[in-house]
Amino acid sequence: MAYNYARRCRFAALRVLNKNQKVTPMTPKNLAVLIALTLGAATVQAQDYPTNWYIAPSLGVVSTDDDRFVDHDATEVIGLGFGRLIAPRSSLEFGFDYILRDFDDDSIYVGDTRSLAVTASLRHFFTDSSWRPYVMAGLGMSYNRADDQLLGGTIDGWDPIAQVGVGLQHDCGDDMQIRTELSYRADYDNHSIPDKSEYGDVFLTAALMFGGGGSSSSESTAVDPADVPAEPVADAPAETPPPASGDGDNDGVLDADDKCPGSKPGEVVGPDGCPQSVVIDLRGVNFEFDKSDLTAESVAILDQAVDVLNRYPAMKVEVAGHTDAIGTDAYNQGLSERRAKAVHQFLTGKGIDASRLAGPNGYGEAQPIDSNDNADGRARNRRTELVKQQ
Repeated sequence: MAYNYARRCRFAALRVLNKNQKVTPMTPKNLAVLIALTLGAATVQAQDYPTNWYIAPSLGVVSTDDDRFVDHDATEVIGLGFGRLIAPRSSLEFGFDYILRDFDDDSIYVGDTRSLAVTASLRHFFTDSSWRPYVMAGLGMSYNRADDQLLGGTIDGWDPIAQVGVGLQHDCGDDMQIRTELSYRADYDNHSIPDKSEYGDVFLTAALMFGGGGSSSSESTAVDPADVPAEPVADAPAETPPPASGDGDNDGVLDADDKCPGSKPGEVVGPDGCPQSVVIDLRGVNFEFDKSDLTAESVAILDQAVDVLNRYPAMKVEVAGHTDAIGTDAYNQGLSERRAKAVHQFLTGKGIDASRLAGPNGYGEAQPIDSNDNADGRARNRRTELVKQQ
């Protein structure tokens, strides 16, 4: 009896203190104004983006502020959200959530307290991929009601809330997403507990979202047909007349025009079907000064020569090196031989059979193809060639 009497006296004293507080009451009308302001801030951006509303049921737990005097630190929360994109990486969502808490047995209160929150939240995503981290900020109102069985009374009313958080959203398909969110809610609840008007609760929730069309990168954009350039209409291909005769040696020249029938497979022939003289000019294959080491640019050119040799497996070539006329004959001869040898080793290292490569041969300055009296001519004379063999 003495214990219960003390509890009643303490509760009554807290009620008196509560009456003396000057707190502006919040009503559903205030909530409507708050949501209208939030929508107004987003309207300018929302006009340029397609409407793609989604629905998001959620479930989670709340780590409750100790000042609430509830008997569990973690309390379940259920919610429902409706939202859509208002920018390529931003969304606006209206949410509802409900929490039921029981007062702790060690407190002076008997019964429970419950809250229904209505929020408007903005989320900004950092990527356009299927996994999208984001930040969240929201405002809203919470209807709080406390039922105290000890005195048989009920206290209720609307109070403002503010919420911030981080989360990760994953697109499972065009019309379904999942997200996990950790947030902090400041609840200016002036009704559940006398002489208390501010609480901080931590939320961990998971939501399954339906609709919305996935990430903004999958949005379709309407295109005015007038803005699309007309594709040219291709002329009907002319009918190819049937060949007058066959190609017995498969050299690509019809027998009627082939002056050299019986070409070897893979041999390079001219328009008349006769073997053609081919020189694979390796101009651009340069060497370090006074050395026979290939440069990186030279390797790229030689790779193209390897491709040509692979396309004509019957072709045999001579690896020949040449220099300009600067320097002594003996020096130029030795330099041309060393450089021809470097090319020969490169080709065999790339799988070209050595039996297809004559040489390597160095010709020094003996076979110029241009004048040695000017820089441009000398540059042309400093060359390495692959000369097709008959």
